[in-house]
Amino acid sequence: MKQIQSIDIVKNYHVDITFKDLTYTVVSKKGEQKQLLKGVSGICKSGEVAAILGSSGAGKTTLLNVLSQRVSNTKTSQITGEIKANNHDYDSDKFSQFASYVMQDDILLETMTVKECITFAANLRIGGTPEQKELKVNEVIKNLNLERCQNTMIGGQFVKGISGGEKKRTSIGYELISDPACIFLDEPTSGLDSFTAYRIIHLLKQYAQNKNKTVVFTIHSPSSDIWSMFDNIMLLVDGRFIYQGKGNLDIIQHFSSIGFNCPKFSNPADYFISIMHSSRQQNVENYQVYFEGYNQKLKPIIYERIDNANQGLLPLKQTKTSFFYQAFLIAQRQAKIIARIRILSKARVIQSIVLGLFLGAVFWQIPGPTENPTIRDINDKNGILLFFSITIYMMQLQFCILTFPIQRPVFLREENAKLYTTAPYFIGQYLVDMVPAIIFPIITSLVAYWMIGLNDDNAGKVFFFILVAILASLSGQAFGYLTGSLINNPNVAVSLAPVLIKPFMLFAGLVKNGSDYASWISWFQYLSPFKYSFAALCLNEYDYDGPSYPQDPIHQLNFDMSKWQSVGGLIGCFSICTFVSFLFLLLQKKKLQ
Repeated sequence: MKQIQSIDIVKNYHVDITFKDLTYTVVSKKGEQKQLLKGVSGICKSGEVAAILGSSGAGKTTLLNVLSQRVSNTKTSQITGEIKANNHDYDSDKFSQFASYVMQDDILLETMTVKECITFAANLRIGGTPEQKELKVNEVIKNLNLERCQNTMIGGQFVKGISGGEKKRTSIGYELISDPACIFLDEPTSGLDSFTAYRIIHLLKQYAQNKNKTVVFTIHSPSSDIWSMFDNIMLLVDGRFIYQGKGNLDIIQHFSSIGFNCPKFSNPADYFISIMHSSRQQNVENYQVYFEGYNQKLKPIIYERIDNANQGLLPLKQTKTSFFYQAFLIAQRQAKIIARIRILSKARVIQSIVLGLFLGAVFWQIPGPTENPTIRDINDKNGILLFFSITIYMMQLQFCILTFPIQRPVFLREENAKLYTTAPYFIGQYLVDMVPAIIFPIITSLVAYWMIGLNDDNAGKVFFFILVAILASLSGQAFGYLTGSLINNPNVAVSLAPVLIKPFMLFAGLVKNGSDYASWISWFQYLSPFKYSFAALCLNEYDYDGPSYPQDPIHQLNFDMSKWQSVGGLIGCFSICTFVSFLFLLLQKKKLQ
């Protein structure tokens, strides 16, 4: 299996990010234009920590996303101006070769350990032998002070895990494993206590200074200790800069020169945040003073710094992993996730056994053709066969609806970071989820089959019944993925799925005979997976080697296909639904990112 090739085109080069006259405009659903960035210019130099500050809605995250190429020109958004790295243009693909981006939310898989998360990124991002990757992972863990919790699960809904600060450092380690020349972070201290926030910024400061890297992040309200670590402070108000430069006496002197004196013995960060806040009318009235002061005193200096920025080659790192290696790593990770959520695995085993026992008890020993069955007995058998196929379908459907949307944010983050592409992710995840979709229907079938008294003339009957149960379960998985690809919220998906499924149940062939549908709607029955699973089970059940039923149930149900044609129809439903869910994931990817 081909793993990874790493091509370091240029090593040990530093990167300066520059942007000039940058604007970003979006169009609302009503057709109204809103300019979020209004001609901003600036520079983020290597070896420095650049902090973007501003009140909510000032454009901090927007600027960060534009610089990291996470937004682009579309019908509803327009970017103008220059964005360069070492005076070279770059797009999102090139950005991922020399820089990394850490989101505000720590989107990690809760059942993976800290070390496993960083190792997963290492396997997809860096070259070398497994031993060399292990050394690099251990180095990152040590630098981020994660040694004590490296073998602890991230934690979440199902398991107890690490602290918020440790999660943030793990997210940073996920990106630092490739040793990027630039790292962009959105609110890295959000939700953390002051001490933990200080440790995060201190780590980033060391990374910038010791390795001559470019660190850029947004931050809302830093403490005085954190403020003192900033090399370059960018203050944003209403999409425009009002200051850009050092955070020592320079910023205090600049604002004093335009009539705004920072009180002695106060935290400068608190003061400057307070005069930028748009909730105070006095601040809004002062905005023009801020803008004029910046344009007259600082903007010419910024333009000069941009012109003198580093113009060397970019340290591009092209890491190539094979399709199958990506799928293998994702499948391996998904298998660990399923194995570690023990409460869910145990619950599904118990559910499968209890369901089989319940069905067997309720429909105990329904008479066969040699036991003088009545019409009621035949109706009971028809009912259990349809109910069984629907229940098996819904069990796997609900499992996928609950798990797939929860894991999708991780996919969006990792795919956006170019760790892998959509196809290997989908295949690796899907194949592993097929394992429980196969195992649990077998358990339920073996428990219920002889209790109900189904046709056991030969072993082939039993194996065919299990085959149909497995295909019904896989069809449920496919529809679960489809629903999960379309609907972001698992709670909404769980509520909506039964509504979407009910029409297909009506066309299974028991509630109304397939030949009795009106011509304008009869085609819909061939879209129903329950038609095929029910027909296959009935055709298998009522085909006895010896005496048959006095009133032929097959004739009464009027199936228009053989049992193997029914299996083919079920495979078709499963395959088409799987393919469509993959297409929807592809289409939704850009929108959701």
